[in-house]
Amino acid sequence: MLISDGGTADTSLTSQKAFAILGNEYRAEIIRTLGDEQGTEGPRPVLSFSELYSKSGVDIGTSQFNYHLQKLVGPFIDKTEDGYRLRYRAVTLYRTILAGTYTREAYIEDFKVGVDCYYCDAPIEARYADRRFTILCSECGQEYSDTTAPPSIDEGDHDALLNRMDQYIRHRILAFSKGVCSICANELRTQFLIGDDLAVPGSEQLDVFVHRSCDHCGAQQYMSVGLSLLYNSSLIAFFQERDLDVTTTPTWELEFAMTDRFVDIRSSDPWKIALCVEQGGDELELVVDGDLTVLD
Repeated sequence: MLISDGGTADTSLTSQKAFAILGNEYRAEIIRTLGDEQGTEGPRPVLSFSELYSKSGVDIGTSQFNYHLQKLVGPFIDKTEDGYRLRYRAVTLYRTILAGTYTREAYIEDFKVGVDCYYCDAPIEARYADRRFTILCSECGQEYSDTTAPPSIDEGDHDALLNRMDQYIRHRILAFSKGVCSICANELRTQFLIGDDLAVPGSEQLDVFVHRSCDHCGAQQYMSVGLSLLYNSSLIAFFQERDLDVTTTPTWELEFAMTDRFVDIRSSDPWKIALCVEQGGDELELVVDGDLTVLD
């Protein structure tokens, strides 16, 4: 099912124009008011001009309010016969602001996740600071996961937080592993990079990285071969049949996804890399080419 934004105005925007339009407290308040009106259920609400002006509570006159409102109409707000409503891009903006991404700071004291480092056996810990959630070794500093996350993650106990963050991280892993940008849905470029040639966390521990990048929005991610193949159907079935669900087990508990001890670089020109995993005395081998396509 494809849902259209609707509206008839020309709504194409450059990034510079979008930032310029939103760089005003009254316009931000208009978006917030329409977003608050919707709540968590139901269709996007429509407010008349008088309702929107009254509910926003801004300390400016109606003519000035209308000036700022009209700047939002088209790119961020639809004007209908009954009034005004948020366009879908503005709904996304509203939710991002509400999550505290731009307005809150949070800090979570480091805590153990119940797994030891695969390289030095010291406890692995979770850390949240400067809006980055990191899973890393408390001694050698090896990073097993590092992602940006809004300050709203600071709610709940440690176990609940770890479960939520694992699933939050997985949605990006799944998209990137399928060659789709998790930010803008654009196609990704894929390449293998030798660890010794990189200056990224963990590069000294992995012989090879899978690097996937988006030419459209600039998003990128470095992953191990095992993590890149985490959602391969054959791999999921292999472990499922042997009582391990890799789709719900935290990624930092899966050694094949956190190290390259199960990886064999068979050729680099052209690329041919094998991942051989073990479970219950059985083995599964997946061989991929330079596009991360599993070969027969």
